[in-house]
Amino acid sequence: MILDIESSLPSFKTVKFHEGLNVLLSDKNQESTDKKTRNSAGKTSLVEIIHFLLGADCDKDSLMRDKELVSHTFTGRFRIGGELFKVERGGADPSKIFLIAGGEDREDLPKKLDKSSGRFYLSNVNWRLFLGHSMFGLPLDDRGSAFEESYTPTFRSMFSYFARRWASGGFIAAERQAEQQRRWDWQVNLSYLLGLDWQIPFELSKIRLREKTLEELRKAVKDGALGQVVGTVAELRPQVAIAELKATKLKQDLTAFQVHDSYKALSRRAAQAKTEMQAIARDTISLEEGLEHLEAALRSEKPPQRSDIQQLYAAAGIELPGMALRRFDEVGAFYEAMVSNRRIHLENEIADVKAKLAEQQKSAARLDVERSGILKSLEGRGALDDFLDLQRDLAVAEANAATLGERFKAAELLEGETTKLDIDRSKVQRRLQDDHRLRSAALTEAIVIIANAISRLYDDRTGRFVVEATDNGPEFHISIEGDRGGGISKVEIFCFDLALFTVVTARFGGPRFLLHDSHLFDGVDERQIAGALQLGLEATAGKGLQYIVTMNSDIFTRLPLPEGFDTSKVVLETRLSDEGESGGLFGFRFG
Repeated sequence: MILDIESSLPSFKTVKFHEGLNVLLSDKNQESTDKKTRNSAGKTSLVEIIHFLLGADCDKDSLMRDKELVSHTFTGRFRIGGELFKVERGGADPSKIFLIAGGEDREDLPKKLDKSSGRFYLSNVNWRLFLGHSMFGLPLDDRGSAFEESYTPTFRSMFSYFARRWASGGFIAAERQAEQQRRWDWQVNLSYLLGLDWQIPFELSKIRLREKTLEELRKAVKDGALGQVVGTVAELRPQVAIAELKATKLKQDLTAFQVHDSYKALSRRAAQAKTEMQAIARDTISLEEGLEHLEAALRSEKPPQRSDIQQLYAAAGIELPGMALRRFDEVGAFYEAMVSNRRIHLENEIADVKAKLAEQQKSAARLDVERSGILKSLEGRGALDDFLDLQRDLAVAEANAATLGERFKAAELLEGETTKLDIDRSKVQRRLQDDHRLRSAALTEAIVIIANAISRLYDDRTGRFVVEATDNGPEFHISIEGDRGGGISKVEIFCFDLALFTVVTARFGGPRFLLHDSHLFDGVDERQIAGALQLGLEATAGKGLQYIVTMNSDIFTRLPLPEGFDTSKVVLETRLSDEGESGGLFGFRFG
């Protein structure tokens, strides 16, 4: 419960609360024009101050960081778990929650001494832990518990359902206390508050994270950013097989490889011997051709026959004299001598060629033996450089095979994860259905409270609260027949909050107050507003609970409140106004 809110700001209007229905009114100046709003009265700011005192963040855009307010502190007295606490917090040092009263002997409130003021304070983190434990049964020390992880119930998220903030979009949908509240957040926290198994939507939040990661990976692959890094299973399978085969072959070659110290010199000699053998072969052909020519010439060298000449002269009737015959014999002898000499010369030439051919054959045979010996000695061996090159090639091949193998595994995981996620989602939905069946009593309690509230607010409309177990987690739907464009959606939020307030109060104790800013009733028919106040009164009066409402006084006076409704007991003494500079909550205007 909230007992009062005050500030070190002298002009601040202290607001004191009591049990039951509390209506903080804002009066309208008679001279106000339509353009002059009453936002400056401070109704919404009061909600922000209560959040601030109960552990809200205080970033640079916070109201408490406004230059007109940052040097001042705000103080609130709260009854928490039956114990009175008076706490103070300021925008200048928002991490410190000063304990003015209460909790002096509590060991679960780790206090520190503020050297500048000599007062004890709590860190905002510990203050939240204490509030979460006192109001919602969260562990004071979540280490080693299920609450240690992210995406689990938190005090701040749950508390915001009991003091929705207009600026955060808290009046847009019943299941969300802020427009930007994530699905996992409202599913987990509402499941916890309503008595359902919150760990099921918690598990689903982790599935969503995996799905998001998978989707990002798919997108990266599709866009080409990871196309060369991952690929597909079908594409990578043959690449992996080929790469592994190449690495295996290189490894075998390297195992059989022997280093020969003179490998390069011997290789060069073997190549030179081959070149010399080829040159000899070419020379041999030339010599053999020459030999053939010489032998043919030798065979054709024959002396002429003298009887042939004599027969020729006789046929011509010429009788050769003795002198001529003797001369003819001399010529013949000369010619025979010349032929003989020629034959001797040719025979010598032939002998020389044959000798060269024999020498060439010897050289060729010697070179062939030498080259064969070298090649045999080099067989299965290589130079050290070749060995190192082979080692390097093997390292590259093995690295490539390993990389492809990892990509293949990643691709398998990527493609297999989709199937696994679908299965996991189905399991979560099945668990959710089982949980709702097992905890139907908790759901029924909220459903009945909402149904009763709707029936009290509308004579001609019906409505219902549905909690559906889907593969996307629990869906919380509240609906009232009628035009969705009017204030009916706001009434749905009121009914939902009232049910949540009742269930949580009975289950955990809760904050023991429900606070609704006047924005909740914008556009709502005055009959439903009056009915809501009556329901809030009935839900809190005499029970140590509060229903706090901020409202414009002109609207409040027009409400068709039921007979016997004593407004003097519900309207707070503090009244706000848009008249002048001092009528608002802070007593002056700023910003």
